[in-house]
Amino acid sequence: MKTHYLILFLLLALIFTTSRLCVAQDTKNEVEESISEKDMPALTLSALNEFWNEQKKADFYRQLDGKKISYEVKFDWEGHLYSFQFDSTGLLIDAEQLIEFDELPEPLRNTITEEIEKQYSKFKFTRVQRQFLNQQKSNDTILGAIKSGSTDRLAIRYEIEIDGQNKDELGSFELLFDVNGNFIQKRRIVRRSLDNIW
Repeated sequence: MKTHYLILFLLLALIFTTSRLCVAQDTKNEVEESISEKDMPALTLSALNEFWNEQKKADFYRQLDGKKISYEVKFDWEGHLYSFQFDSTGLLIDAEQLIEFDELPEPLRNTITEEIEKQYSKFKFTRVQRQFLNQQKSNDTILGAIKSGSTDRLAIRYEIEIDGQNKDELGSFELLFDVNGNFIQKRRIVRRSLDNIW
């Protein structure tokens, strides 16, 4: 009888541990499909009128992340590549600005680097983005702040993509940090040959 309880206990412990590991290691499994401008929700394009017009080159994508569908417009503005991500109704989810790691203030770089060094023995930065979140649920508020350069009142996070290695894992990862460099989340990146990466 004791053997049955021991086996049951071990099975429950294994299930609990496995489910915790699955939650701890999130996966970035986005699929981007290039689409034409006419396939974008109308409100997405009207929201970007002040940044983009038809004479300016832009790329349009439909993105699937699990069951979530969103739309992206990517183009160059003021010397940086931007990605504007909208939901299917045309509400801006976030705007991302592609930057170099060296563009971040030194204290922020140090904090982020220290956190990455805790997790990986070897790593290489592959992409850094400043992310402006639309917490106001207003396209005009976030787009106006970006256009005027007064983004200090916006909710800002940093998406840092790395190729990293430690004794347990090797691969590409997206690490998310808040504006002060506090670690928020890590996701393993699933790469595909059809990824639309800048």
